[in-house]
Amino acid sequence: MIKGDELYQLYVSREARGTGVAAALLDDGEARIAASGVSCAWLACAIGNDRAARFYEKRGWRRAGIVTNELETPDGPFHLDIWRYEKPLRAAAIR
Repeated sequence: MIKGDELYQLYVSREARGTGVAAALLDDGEARIAASGVSCAWLACAIGNDRAARFYEKRGWRRAGIVTNELETPDGPFHLDIWRYEKPLRAAAIR
């Protein structure tokens, strides 16, 4: 799903890995974000998730650095460091 300029909560089950579904989801998310006029998309990747990081990098995403996301919990904010990945986008129509 997308959230503004962010490709948000991309997840593919273990059984679906290697089937091309992740690439299709990523392509669709990029196209939707680009169609909204955003020129640079971003996504969060768990630090240490090297498999996902390699996948994003093969698809043209570049690690921009480590950022801290503030997540709301019933016990108050929780700070989570993540790898931020960014990708410049060209204007495109949704397929």
